[in-house]
Formats: sequence, structure tokens, C-alpha cells
Amino acid sequence: MEMAELFGLVLLLLLAAAGCGRQSAEPGTPESTAAAEPQTRLFTDDLGRQVEIPVHPRRVVTSEFSAEALTVGVTPIGLGPNDLKNPFTRDRLAGIDNIGDPPDAEKILELKPDLILFSQFMPDIYPDVMEKIEQIAPVVYISFQDPIYDVLPKVADAVGQPKAAADWIQGYEAERTKAQERVRQSIGDKTVSIFRIEKGRLRIYLSTNFGGYALRSALEAKAPAAVQAEIDKSPPWTNAVQISLEKLPEYAGDILLLVAAGDDDSQAAYREIRQSKLWQSLPAVKNGMVYELDTATYYNADNVTVRETMKEMADMLAAKAP
Repeated sequence: MEMAELFGLVLLLLLAAAGCGRQSAEPGTPESTAAAEPQTRLFTDDLGRQVEIPVHPRRVVTSEFSAEALTVGVTPIGLGPNDLKNPFTRDRLAGIDNIGDPPDAEKILELKPDLILFSQFMPDIYPDVMEKIEQIAPVVYISFQDPIYDVLPKVADAVGQPKAAADWIQGYEAERTKAQERVRQSIGDKTVSIFRIEKGRLRIYLSTNFGGYALRSALEAKAPAAVQAEIDKSPPWTNAVQISLEKLPEYAGDILLLVAAGDDDSQAAYREIRQSKLWQSLPAVKNGMVYELDTATYYNADNVTVRETMKEMADMLAAKAP
């Protein structure tokens, strides 16, 4: 029997078993009253699809949105491998099933989800796999936009917890205001750059992920003119631009934040850059205004990572101020 036929047979057997397990309730009982209430609703996802989803999902599988789900009180039953590495949430995700990348349709089937949240890229990257997964449970595709004001409310809405997201955002905005004021008082009009060295590539981060959102959108730290020009001309949610080492002085701020990947090639490239005369001539280097950031800490762009890295950057910038 072909794998696709076997998968379809297993799916039909599970659905049939679930149907047989349901018992009708007597009229007027709490069970019948609950059944009379809407159990599903239509949700428009970021691919423009109208999806019928549970009003109160109980078993959620997600590829990359576990931080948002946890924020609003929902613990996924399965998630993608990148989320399991998030240093800010991984302790709360211990023991949760890894659905893999590419996602394992049979594994997801075994978990019996009633809602699945995936990024909008998944149908393009794994079309055949997603076709199978869409047969298991309602799938909502979510785009990577503003992690605070787009992704978090969207996930919260999908899992039936919109107020929890609004409450979290209110608390975040209070923390952000305090952090912005600390940074303004500490560094004034000094410019700040954040860049990454990875396998010989030198990339300047803009205003979205890898610390860019926390630095620009949250803390509103001033960017050097060349960096601001890249932000202004780049398509929305462009996270970085690659530059040559010779261009670094144009993009380097009064304060430098550096993310160097931990692999041998990236560390070798970083050592070579640090030993160069060009690096040693940068004002930020001469003035001791360089801060190295942990790669894993700044890798993600979810709401929890943004909040925590915002606070870490505010502490760092205040300490680095002369």
C-alpha cells in the first residue's frame, strides 16, 4: 500500500473512532446546553483563506508561534524545532512533542490537534506535506509581520484569547516607555548599529528581527544615516542587508552591537575582522563602545524575545554610556 493511501486510511479510522465516542446528551442537561452554543467560527488567515476553527481550541500544534500561545495561556501539544531552542520559553516547553522540520504529518495526526498554526511560508516550502496536514485539523497560516501588534493579536484571536494579548501589550508598552527613557538619558543622540557575522558574511540588521526590532522599533535607538537609508528604502519587514567590510565605517554607529555565530567559520571571520586596521579604526572600537550579543538570545523575533532583549539592550546601553 502506498504511504499516502496508508496515511488516508489511518486518518479515516481516527475520525471514525472520534465520531463513535461521542454520545448525545439529554435536552436541558449542561452537555446539551454547551452543544447548543457555537462550537466553531470562521477565521481569515494571512493567506486570505476562511478557515472553520474551534471557538475554544484545546489541542494546538504550532510551527513557530509557541511564545505567543504561551503568552495568552495556551500551551501547545506539538511545535517546531526552532521554538524548542528559544532561551526565554524553552523551560515551559519541556516535554512537548517536536513535530520536526519539515513537519511530520503522521506525528501531528497522532497528537490529535483541533487547531494548527503555521507560518505563511509553509505551503510554498512543503506543499505536499501541508496538503496532508490540512486534512488532519484546521490550519491557520500566519505571516511574520510586527511581532507585537500583528502576530501576537492574531495568534491570540485564533486560540480564543484576544483579551490576554491586549493585556500583555499594555504591560509591554509601559516597560517600553521606561526603557526608551533610560536609553535617551544614557546615550542621547548617539547612533547604534547592530550587525551579524556568519560564515564570512557581514550583515547589518535593520528594524525587524535578530535584535533589530527591539533596538529600533522598541527602544527607538538612533541609526547611522546609512542604516536609516536602508530601512527607509527596503521592503517592509526586511531584516538585514549584507555589506562588505570596506563599507562598515559607513554603517557603524557610535555604539556597535555584534552577533557572531558560534560555528568555527564565523568565529574565524570575526577574529580576522577584529584584527584588521579598519576595525581598530572605528570610533566605537576606540571608545570601548562594542557589545557582543548571544546568538541564541537574539535569534528569534517573537513578542517574548522582543521584550526581554529590549530590556537587556536598555541595561547594556545605559552601562556603556560614558
